[in-house]
Amino acid sequence: MIKLTRRTLLVGTSALMAAGTVSFRARAASRTYHALLVACTEYPALPQRNWLIGPKNDAGLVHEYLLKNVPAPVRFAPENVTLLAKDVPGANGLPTHAAIKAALADLAAKVQRDDFVYLHLSGHGAQQPERVKGDETDGLDEIFLPVDIEKWINRDAGVPNALVDNEIGDALDAIRNKGAFVWAVFDCCHSGTATRAVEVDDELERKVEFADLVGGDEAARAAAIKTYEDTVASASRGLDENGARKPAFNLTPTGGEAITKGKLVAFYAAQTVETTPEMPLPKGTTDAPRFGLFTFTILSKLAENPNVTYRQLGQAVLQQYSADSRTRPTPLFEGELDARVFGTDKTDAVMQWPIVVKDGEATIGAGLLHRLTPGSKLAILPSALSSLSDAVGYLEVESAKNLESHVKPVEFEKKPALKLTDFPANAYARVAEIAVDYKLAVARPAATKGLEKETALVNSVLDELATAKETGFNIELVDPGKSAELRFAVMRENAIEGAAKDASDKPALWFLPSSGDVTLKDGSKPPLVIIHPDDRQKLVDATTRNLRTIFRATGLSRLAAASDYKPEDVDVQFQVKRRDKDGLEPLQASVVPRVSPGDEVHVLAKNSSDQLVDINVLYVGSDYSITHIVAERLAPQATLEEGLLAFTDTSFGMERMIAVLTEAPPESEKEDLSFLAQDGVASMTRGLGPPSFSDMLADIGAAPPTRSVMRLADKSGPKGAVMIFPMETVPRA
Repeated sequence: MIKLTRRTLLVGTSALMAAGTVSFRARAASRTYHALLVACTEYPALPQRNWLIGPKNDAGLVHEYLLKNVPAPVRFAPENVTLLAKDVPGANGLPTHAAIKAALADLAAKVQRDDFVYLHLSGHGAQQPERVKGDETDGLDEIFLPVDIEKWINRDAGVPNALVDNEIGDALDAIRNKGAFVWAVFDCCHSGTATRAVEVDDELERKVEFADLVGGDEAARAAAIKTYEDTVASASRGLDENGARKPAFNLTPTGGEAITKGKLVAFYAAQTVETTPEMPLPKGTTDAPRFGLFTFTILSKLAENPNVTYRQLGQAVLQQYSADSRTRPTPLFEGELDARVFGTDKTDAVMQWPIVVKDGEATIGAGLLHRLTPGSKLAILPSALSSLSDAVGYLEVESAKNLESHVKPVEFEKKPALKLTDFPANAYARVAEIAVDYKLAVARPAATKGLEKETALVNSVLDELATAKETGFNIELVDPGKSAELRFAVMRENAIEGAAKDASDKPALWFLPSSGDVTLKDGSKPPLVIIHPDDRQKLVDATTRNLRTIFRATGLSRLAAASDYKPEDVDVQFQVKRRDKDGLEPLQASVVPRVSPGDEVHVLAKNSSDQLVDINVLYVGSDYSITHIVAERLAPQATLEEGLLAFTDTSFGMERMIAVLTEAPPESEKEDLSFLAQDGVASMTRGLGPPSFSDMLADIGAAPPTRSVMRLADKSGPKGAVMIFPMETVPRA
C-alpha cells in the first residue's frame, strides 16, 4: 500500500528507502550517470504556426542543471550527456528520428548494471490511428515528433519518422535489460478536448492536430481525417478500463519483472486528452525566455530540494500548478516513485550556497529556480554547518538568473552591512526569509462582438476594484491574453462549444483559469456572474465576492512554499472511502484522484513532535468556494482520525483539499481558520513580534499590498505548513 504523508509534501525533508549494506556514496562513485536530452523546435514538414520555441530552452536549462547543480556525489560528466537540439550550445546534432534512435541504442550498448539514465523529450506530441489494429485500447498511437517527420499518407506507415509509444518503450527496455535505472520525462502532449474561451498570447500548446500531419490530395486527406475522427469518437479517451488516468506512452512500468531488470520512472506533462503549454518563465520576469511549463516546474522544485523521491517531486509539481491556479493539464507520474531522484542520499536539504567573491562582486549558485528574486534576504554564515543565529551579516539579491544570483551586503536584523573583504573564508549564504507574493494577476476580458457595452462595463468595474481599499483581495490587471492566474471573459453560455440546448443567452462575466479553457462536460461549469447593464452595483458586489474567494484560495495554495516542518514532526494522510466499496483508499501523492458523489474523505493525522500542533482542513471547490471543515489541536503524540466530508452532486471539476498545520505556542488559543470561509473575513489584529506562519495566514484575509514574509529561525517562532491535495470530482457513471 502506498501511503501519502507529509513527507511527500514538505520542502527540505524526505525519507530514504532501504539501500542495503552498500552506502550511497560508494554506489554513486561506481555508477555512471548518462543523459539524453531531445529538443524539437522547428518542423520543416509542418506549417510555421506549429513550430515551437521553448524546447531548446528546456534542453539548455536541463543541460546546465545536470552538469552544474545536481547534488554531490552524483555527477553527469559532459561526455555522458547527449544533447540533440538546434541552436543550443553543446548540442551533438539535430533531433531527427535516426539520431534519437541511434542515441538510445548507444545507451543500451554501453550502460552497465546500476547505471543511471535520464531521458528528456521536449517537443510536439500527436496521435494517429494505430498502425497495428488491437495494439491500443483506444485505437490510437501516441507519437513524439522528431524534427524530420513527414506527412501521413496511409495507416500502415503512419507519420513517417515519428517515434511511436511502443517504439520508445522497446528502446527503454533495451537499456533497462542491462540493469540501468531510467528516468524519462516527456514534456509534450498528444490531444486536447478542452474549449479555449479566451486566447492566451503568451502560451503555446505542444501538440499538433492530426489534420496538420496528413498529406496527399484532398480526397485522401478527407478520408484520413475521417478515420481519425471516427476512432476518437468511439474511444474511451484518457482513462483505462478502471477509470484511472492513462499515461501517453506504454512503457511497461516496473512491476512483476525479473529482478535483474533496471527500474523505470516516467513523468508525463499531461494525460492523453490534455495539452501542455510553453510560456515565458519565471512569470513576471521581464523578457523571460519560453520554457515548457512542465520542464521548468520540475527543475524549479528540484532546485529547491534535490533530496526528494520521485513521488515527492511529482506532488511538488502538482502543488505548484495549484498555487498558480492552473487546473489543467494533469501531469502523470508512474513507476518506481519511492526511489530517490538521481539516487541521491538521505539528507535534510538546506537552502544555502557557497558565496563566491570575485572582481568586487558576490554571487551564489542559485537563482530564480530556487525562488530567489531581487530583494530576497540571505544570512552570511561562517560555514555550511552554522546555525542562523551565527549569522555575521546579511545579503540581498540584486539580480537573478535561473541558476545564479548577484548579491550585495545589506543592513538587516540589526546587523550592519559587511564589506566583501570582511566575509569569512568559505562563507555560505542561507535563505533567511521566505516571501510569498499574494497579488493575483487578472486578465481583462477581450472584446466580444455584440457585447461591447457589457465588456466596457466590466472593465470599468475592474478598474474600480483594482484601486479600492478593504476589498479582501489584491489584484493586478493585465491586458487580455497576457500572463495571468485568472482570466475574465464576457460571453453568453449558449455561444460556448458543447453548451446544452437550454443554455442561457444572457451576457455573463466568466471567471476562467490561467489557460482560458472552459468546459461544460461532466456537469462542471466555471464561476460566472450574470451582467445587468442597468445595475452596475450588482456587478460590483458579485465580482467582489468572487474575487475575494478566489484570492483566498490561491493565497492558501501559495503558502505551500512556506513550510518549515520536518517529516518526523507531523504525519498527515487523506483517505477516500468509495461509496460502493469497503475500506479506505489512500490518496496517492503522484495522482490526481477522481471522486464521485457519495464518496467520502477521511483524515488520519499524528503529531510526533513534542509541541502542540493545530490542524485546519479546508475544501476549495471548482468554483473557488471555500468550506472550513475542521479545526483541531493535537497534543504531542496525539492522533486525529475521522471522516471529513462526502461529495455531493452540486459541483464537478478540479477541486482541492487543503490541510494547514501551525505549531501552537504554550497557552495560546487554537488556530481557527474559519475566517477564510466564503461567508466573510474576520477582523484580524497582528500582535508584536517577528512575522510567523499564523501571521501569513492572517495576511490572506487582510489582503497584503504585495507579499508576506516569514523569518526563518533554527528553533524560535511557531512553525507551519500548507499541504494541497488536488482531486477531480466527476458524475457517477
